[in-house]
Amino acid sequence: LKAWLKGTCCGHCSRTTGMEAMPPGAQSACGAKPLRLYVLWLFAELVTGAHALNFMAGRQMIVDGRPFQVRGVCYSPVPIGEDFHAATNRDYFIESYAFIFQRDLPLIRAMGANMIRVYGMMPHNNHTMFLDAVHANGLKLMGTFNLAIAKTTPVATQAQRDHVISKFARQVKQYRDHPALLIWSFGNELNGVWNGFLQQLGQSGDHKCNWDDRPDDQGGCWLHTGGVPKKGTACYESSACVYKRLFGFIDQAAAAAKAVADVFVVSAFADVDAFDDKVARAGQNLPNVDFWTAQVYRGRTFTNLFESMSKASEKALLITEYGVDAYHDACGFSQDSPCYNRLGDNSGSFVDEAAQADYAVTLTQDIDRYSTVKPGCAIAGLDSPNCITLGGFLMSWVDEFWKGGDVEGKCLPPISDPHFSNKTCHFKAHVTCDNLNTSMHDLCGYSNGGAPDAYVNEEWFGLTTPSKCLQNRDTISPRLAFWEMRRVWTGAVDHFVDFPSCQTVLLMGTERLDASGSMPWWIGFASLGAAASLLLSLLRSWRIEARFSLRSVVGLPWMPVESWRRPLLEA
Repeated sequence: LKAWLKGTCCGHCSRTTGMEAMPPGAQSACGAKPLRLYVLWLFAELVTGAHALNFMAGRQMIVDGRPFQVRGVCYSPVPIGEDFHAATNRDYFIESYAFIFQRDLPLIRAMGANMIRVYGMMPHNNHTMFLDAVHANGLKLMGTFNLAIAKTTPVATQAQRDHVISKFARQVKQYRDHPALLIWSFGNELNGVWNGFLQQLGQSGDHKCNWDDRPDDQGGCWLHTGGVPKKGTACYESSACVYKRLFGFIDQAAAAAKAVADVFVVSAFADVDAFDDKVARAGQNLPNVDFWTAQVYRGRTFTNLFESMSKASEKALLITEYGVDAYHDACGFSQDSPCYNRLGDNSGSFVDEAAQADYAVTLTQDIDRYSTVKPGCAIAGLDSPNCITLGGFLMSWVDEFWKGGDVEGKCLPPISDPHFSNKTCHFKAHVTCDNLNTSMHDLCGYSNGGAPDAYVNEEWFGLTTPSKCLQNRDTISPRLAFWEMRRVWTGAVDHFVDFPSCQTVLLMGTERLDASGSMPWWIGFASLGAAASLLLSLLRSWRIEARFSLRSVVGLPWMPVESWRRPLLEA
């Protein structure tokens, strides 16, 4: 019954199943009797106990039967002193690390987020406890199938690609019935030359693409300064060739995932190489991907991204990373290269929470202005920029000290090595980097004009900052951006969210979820004040969402929420 309703009501919607579109007459019938069909759907939900329908309607993401906007946070909670690449199975979402997500998830929800995004869950591990905790805290998850780089995950032959795709499908199938998992990303930044996938795919098979992966200002086809390639040029043809192969590979993976699970499938793309141009020219090779994604660091605005992507494709856009770090680095505007300033010196560098919060709020408001939850976005299509964004994921939840060991700006070797020479440093590199000391909060990063200080410090993106308690257990403290995002997402102006102390953190992980899937009360709420604040936020959110639900989903005319909310509360 639910499958029939989905086909009847969606018509030509993009779906997470392979159902064919219903004829126009069926679509009209749905429009004429929305309440009757919605009641039938509710009946099917109650009887089967199955998950609510999640699908794409035009550029709207429908989750649990209602338009959904992602208010997300990138979540990679690597403790001080540990390395993401060297940690046990590179996986912090298993039972042995439960104390981390028990510490974080209630706080993320209290901030007003409704989703988190993770960058990899090892397929051979059991993540049920983590997924249960995500669901118990009222959050959804965007999982990532981690392909790492082409050197370690080769894709040059069809056999190699088939092997990767089959592993992805198995992991998707493993948790296909869990209500927390909403989106799967096949890889992360597969279109970045630093990962090597474009190069391998371009050289695969008998026909080579002959794509030059050097930057355009060095005579290659990788676009940094020169704009899109002109039609008929070698770069125009070779870039179309490699992106057709990349998109085709991703599409095969998406099709395999959809064959085993009813789930949204994407691939998180870097906002590089004139990505909108590649979408416009080769995007037709990705019919099984539900919407586009981009990891965007253009400055205090998204510039023309929403307009250009709206013209490039009929699909919506999800921002899978945005924001800035919380450190003002004198290296950015300095005339010197490499940079010798260090944390705590007199160079004029400082922790700049105000700039980080300002960028987070301003960019989030920009996303909201172009949101697809607005009425009418379900029928929006090509060149409808006011209906383009599905929301976004702020970068990121907590500072990660390990990132200084793998950055773009580095000295080969760093100054700690007796063979150091400033002549072997990248432009604007800090002389201490790469820094493999994961217990040190360093300034490693790279020059970027989109940052408020013209520099990206990789270890400083957290909405929170950690302090070591014992071994791999840290407490975290909120930055200004946490409170400002809480104000934007919930309307709360108070600071009634208690962050767990060391004593509390040391106790976490010793209790499991109860039989109902709920978190232990002392983990979810560190104080009565936090509980009261969260309750007020939920009531405020309920008032807004209930009004929208009645108008757009059930199909009833608008009515004042106060006319029925108080009797319901009293009942």
